[in-house]
Amino acid sequence: MGQNLPEELRSIEDEKWLEMLIESIENPVLNGIDFPRFPTDEIQTTFVGSANHETLNEAFNFYKFLKEEAGLAGKPVQGDSRFLDFGCGWGRFLRLFWKDVDIDNLFGCDTNKMIVETCQNLNVPGNIEKINPNGYLPYPDAYFDAIMAYSVFTHLPEQVHLHWVRELARVAKEGSIFCLTLEPRRFFDFIDELPQQSENGWYEKLLIHKPNLAGYYDSLDAGNLVFMPTNEGLENVYGDAVVPLSFIQEKWQPYFEVLSYLDDPEKFWQAVLVVRRTNER
Repeated sequence: MGQNLPEELRSIEDEKWLEMLIESIENPVLNGIDFPRFPTDEIQTTFVGSANHETLNEAFNFYKFLKEEAGLAGKPVQGDSRFLDFGCGWGRFLRLFWKDVDIDNLFGCDTNKMIVETCQNLNVPGNIEKINPNGYLPYPDAYFDAIMAYSVFTHLPEQVHLHWVRELARVAKEGSIFCLTLEPRRFFDFIDELPQQSENGWYEKLLIHKPNLAGYYDSLDAGNLVFMPTNEGLENVYGDAVVPLSFIQEKWQPYFEVLSYLDDPEKFWQAVLVVRRTNER
């Protein structure tokens, strides 16, 4: 679970905090503070596609974006904010938000038992728990002020997607902010441009779907979530999903209202969506 940072560290600029986290990769004790250790490069890359400096810099851009959007919505992320990283992986975002949120209010969950245990063994800050792919969140109703999900809804089939929307709506306070990423239409363009042969295992799984792209484009443009199974044995709960904004606007009512949607590959690999919890229960 870890401990709160001293005030002198919690008040430093975000960019300086990123520098410290990067330094902690090699030197985990800084200013007398025992920073959480990092998993192996292989574990990091398996879960997020990159490792160490690169993966922290990528996460930092989303961290800054979420905090800016929350502030604009009148819900700044601060010490007494209850914050949930839904699908926390090995805890790179929990490390970042450790500066802003009291340790008792920092939460993460994931469906992967091994990675939850890894977080706990590495002393990643926050309360981290395993959940089941079709299960429920171990939190009370109307509990969180801010929720994030980075590269989670990019992998869920529609039934699982909608299940977790309802469950996250249950634990979100009225007016709370939920910031997440989605695969936009250009993900199909990415698949279409893949070479016919690749040594990348994920690319090979995506290539299976290349002959179906014309139908996928049509379905997406009609407002449908398009799910592509890419993980043998997990076809019902995990793969790759492209989600249009129109699907969100229709299916996430009456629980969430859209505040902003950013689809800019110069800023983020995936599209970024910000929604606010309504007063509907």
